[in-house]
Amino acid sequence: MRFSSNIPSKDRIEWGLIVTGRLDYKFSNFVLQMKTTEYANSIKGGELDSQIAIDELYELCAKYSLAVREDLIKIFKRW
Repeated sequence: MRFSSNIPSKDRIEWGLIVTGRLDYKFSNFVLQMKTTEYANSIKGGELDSQIAIDELYELCAKYSLAVREDLIKIFKRW
């Protein structure tokens, strides 16, 4: 799958902060809020590896880049 440059690079530290719940941010996009909470709980419970969560979240954001753009700009500032 080809990812768009409409979202920040996957190697940015912020992705890890998002999926582990260490970034204190309330998403305006409900699906992102739901998924990031799910990832954080699964990682904390040892049920999910953080890199897999980052990969899944990145794919979701790439697919729906227009819908999540506002949240990504607030978190990543620029890319």
